[in-house]
Amino acid sequence: MVEDEYAIREGIKKSIRWERDGFELVGEAGDGEVAFPKILKTKPDILITDIRMPFMDGLELSRLVKKEMPGIKIVVLSGYDDFNYAREAISIGVEEYILKPVSEESLMEELKKLADSVRAERRDDEAKIKYMRDREEIRMLEQQKFLHDMIDGKLSIQDSLTLGKELGIDIAAEYYSVVLMHVFSRKGENNIDAYSGTKEEIYSRVKAIYNDVENVYLYEQVGDVLCFLEKADSSEEMRESILKGIEAIKTVMQDYKDVLYFVSIGKPVERIRDVNISYEDASRKFAERYMLDESCVFFEENGSRPAAVRHDRKGISADIDLNSIDINMISQKTILHFLKNGTLSEIDAFTDEYFASMGKEAVESLMLRQYVLVEAMLSAAVFMKDMSTEGGTGGELPKELSNPMEYVSSAEDAKDYIRRLLTSMLEYRNKISDMKYTETIEKAKAYIQDNYQNDDMSLQTVASFVNVSTNHFSAIFRRETGDTFIDYLTSVRMEKAKTLLVCTAMKTSDVGFEVGYRDPHYFSYIFKKTVGMSPKEYRKSKKES
Repeated sequence: MVEDEYAIREGIKKSIRWERDGFELVGEAGDGEVAFPKILKTKPDILITDIRMPFMDGLELSRLVKKEMPGIKIVVLSGYDDFNYAREAISIGVEEYILKPVSEESLMEELKKLADSVRAERRDDEAKIKYMRDREEIRMLEQQKFLHDMIDGKLSIQDSLTLGKELGIDIAAEYYSVVLMHVFSRKGENNIDAYSGTKEEIYSRVKAIYNDVENVYLYEQVGDVLCFLEKADSSEEMRESILKGIEAIKTVMQDYKDVLYFVSIGKPVERIRDVNISYEDASRKFAERYMLDESCVFFEENGSRPAAVRHDRKGISADIDLNSIDINMISQKTILHFLKNGTLSEIDAFTDEYFASMGKEAVESLMLRQYVLVEAMLSAAVFMKDMSTEGGTGGELPKELSNPMEYVSSAEDAKDYIRRLLTSMLEYRNKISDMKYTETIEKAKAYIQDNYQNDDMSLQTVASFVNVSTNHFSAIFRRETGDTFIDYLTSVRMEKAKTLLVCTAMKTSDVGFEVGYRDPHYFSYIFKKTVGMSPKEYRKSKKES
């Protein structure tokens, strides 16, 4: 309260029972200049001020306070019935302009109205915060799509900067590097769904490492590959950041002895438009992971890969001796591993790396080339059998399998054959996976229909129910239904709420509780945002129609 006349100030202060009526008097002052810093410190919900005071009058004080605290409610007390004063007070945003003298009852009546307004605004603010928190899934998907499109070279520099800023991602820097991470079960489970619990736990721990790191952004790619976009203002800063991250990942992975992990670091680039080059470099090196039996970090510095982070392949080396080769050393496991975990976009890099792993002399051997093709076909046959056992229909036999003794005259012929074989197999695998995804989403939708009343239902709980990682479930749910999880859940709840509002006499608060909202105000907020009118307005409109 700000009033220059002591007697009036004391009279108001002592005549009102502040605490009885739900108020607390947090401060007082004799002029605006003294009052202003006190107001900024105590941050009251309501300010009562006289209009004519020395040093700084009530209107100037109101103007300064509203600028710093737009939500504050201001009551101006004035001994002047002057239209110009009142008009200026309204232009500033003053809620009430009251002429002196004012009775305790009249002042308290106005204060209670303002208090109700403050409480309503607080409830609205809380509802908005909860609404934005509930829709975090949408923001996560938007951020992932942005990072994917930018790294894939689909966005212009201006779009990258503008859209990134809108999503809270500042990508401006001197250097960029793309880092990829993937984990497999050492026991070689076929698909990731059977291993999603451990994988999600690992990825969650890795993401937590970077939660407060401003120079790294993460998202999960198709195939459950974790992609990092690292940025820095110098090459040395980039190197230190990457090495620090590698050590942190190694520390996490020490707790998972049955998991193989692979990390690939793309070469640093200096332009946003070249981020895709760093990504392709990381992807090319990353393809080697399907041939390794131990975890590996692919990190080249000064153009060479340190031996300390490169593990030996089992079976074949670059200095192969054709005269002493044990043909059984070439295993189906490498190709079978790729068929189970690889992606269509990795086929070229994998094929090149697979042949390079045998060395030039070996690839030039017709005998070895033919054997490699037979092993590839046998791997595909085993894979087809595994997929059929897991619920696949078997599908048509790829034409590459119909002629197992196809003659190849060169290494390029052999590569082309394996590329075609891998493409056919991965397309078949993806078709079966899509069928599984449809079943998974139908199961999730049924679970939502049966449990929408639970206020603690979340993306995490439903993903856990269908045994799929949260990020993966979010992506496939949107792909299969066209809606995000939260939009779908909200839609189900709103349809149930509409039925209850029209077909029963339940109070709106009870309706909200019945469809999963424990906070009646939040239910009303969501209903109005979704339907376009309040629950009471909706009920009235339906009864009148």
